Amino acid sequence: MRHNSTLQYHIELSKEDIVTLGLCLPASCTKTEIATMMDKVLHNETLLIGQLFSIGLTLVEITDLRSGHEWLLEWNIILIIITLLLICCVSIICTAYDGFVYQKRLKNKKELIPFENNNVSELKNDVEEKGENHCHELTSELKPQNKIIRFILCFSWFTTLKQIFQMEVGYDDMRLFHGMKFFGMIWIILVHALYYAHHAIANKVIAFRMTDEFFTQVLSNATLSVDTFFFTGGFLLTYTFLKTGNKKKTFGESVIQIIQGIIKRFIRLTPGYLVVVMIFILNFTLMEKVSLIPSNEQIHVLCTKYWWRNVLYINNFFPWNEQCLSWSWYLPNDMHFFIFGSIILTLMNTHYNIALSISVITIVTSIFTSGYLAYNYNYVPALNEQYEMLTYFYLRPWTRIPPYLVGMGTCLLLTKWNYKLHLSKKTLFICWTLAILCNCSILFGLANKNLSLGVSILYTAFSRTAWAFGIAWFVVACCTNNCGLINKFLSNKIFFPMSRLTYSCYLLNPAIILSLYSISPYPFFIDYVTIGGVFLVAVLFTYTAAIILSASTEAPFIMLLRLIIQKKETK
Repeated sequence: MRHNSTLQYHIELSKEDIVTLGLCLPASCTKTEIATMMDKVLHNETLLIGQLFSIGLTLVEITDLRSGHEWLLEWNIILIIITLLLICCVSIICTAYDGFVYQKRLKNKKELIPFENNNVSELKNDVEEKGENHCHELTSELKPQNKIIRFILCFSWFTTLKQIFQMEVGYDDMRLFHGMKFFGMIWIILVHALYYAHHAIANKVIAFRMTDEFFTQVLSNATLSVDTFFFTGGFLLTYTFLKTGNKKKTFGESVIQIIQGIIKRFIRLTPGYLVVVMIFILNFTLMEKVSLIPSNEQIHVLCTKYWWRNVLYINNFFPWNEQCLSWSWYLPNDMHFFIFGSIILTLMNTHYNIALSISVITIVTSIFTSGYLAYNYNYVPALNEQYEMLTYFYLRPWTRIPPYLVGMGTCLLLTKWNYKLHLSKKTLFICWTLAILCNCSILFGLANKNLSLGVSILYTAFSRTAWAFGIAWFVVACCTNNCGLINKFLSNKIFFPMSRLTYSCYLLNPAIILSLYSISPYPFFIDYVTIGGVFLVAVLFTYTAAIILSASTEAPFIMLLRLIIQKKETK
């Protein structure tokens, strides 16, 4: 039912004017009969609450929670099921081949090697007797370099799980970022445990009052965790470029290099992305049929209609309420920043000052745009207004790019300094103090949200860029051995597998949280214990599901890309 009462604590949420009424009725009642009766009850204002508060109620929908299986016969659902079954079959067949055929051959080959070393003359005579051709065929069969075998192994769970849980990385790998990615994802899951609960919360007003408290600013301002990921993306793009592609090339070669980079990124990200979209269309179509508290986000409806926007990485240019997987806005922004950053880095090889000027102008323009939007909409960064203004301040690339460019600049500076920075203890203390004060004031500065419009404009305009500068100092300190214990901790091997699962965790965690709330037969009363419990369960389920998703989709395509690159390098 939808109401039109003005007597409410106004919070801008999706479907905030919806009242859900649950009825236990005889099985003989049909949806049409119930709709007729409810229309009559609402029209005659039989419900006392309507008379007491002058609430006008209109019937929106009748849902029968006795789920039939008719929805499984829809053509798009059938296509999704067939596609997912094919992916499962490929993984099973390739894993079976690896386990029962390839590993056995590999074992036999390992047993043959010491025999060859110890019995060279006997083997030589045996080869002469049987012929060189037979020996060549035998060796070819055992070679892992065989193209078909290498392709099959890319989709084997034995291979992909080894890749995910490998505890070694390259000597020049930026180990610090493995720990940063893990804790950044934990922070995101924590805030999602609250954000994606609003349709299932019984005490919404109290929950929003909680977000005004000092320590809960970690949840209220958790969007800063995404800016940390943008910073990381910019830094690692520059680091990789300087390590592999920092050579002067012709204009045509540079364009080809950028296009190749975009294609590689698309191939790496899209398979897992599409699989998640398909799985959640199935999941939330079912949830709509059986859930007492269905999600406000009609994921199955929006993804069926707008999935192509996600595949083209342009969904961040559309309103928040039209997002297929609302959390997927990050991917198109990251893709656009990757393209822009690649162009800037390529331009730096020949026109350093022009590239630097474009970067600075972009940051300044973004800051000005954010400030102007805050002024134009009288925006105060309270949580309820953040919900209302997500389309303007959260989705658009022109309000989110500064941290990415700050990350790129940080890597360029560290490279220029050769990752060495010798500072006195006094200077280090001042730098650490300024960085901590900067980031803590941004993170906790909105407690009680009693801000004037002018302060709100300044905060909205500069907060994300300032946060990125604080993170920049932290990374500089770690990379130049000025942050020993923290750097050692974040560079620990235990974070390597967790870091490799970050992308899959990002895709999965909101839908898992939504499902946890939707399968509950009653609404939640939010407090710290409830949020903590949901958070721990969400972390466990998310990382378990991420292992399956990554081993089935992300890791295989990463390995395929490596095979293609190695093949080109050997030519």
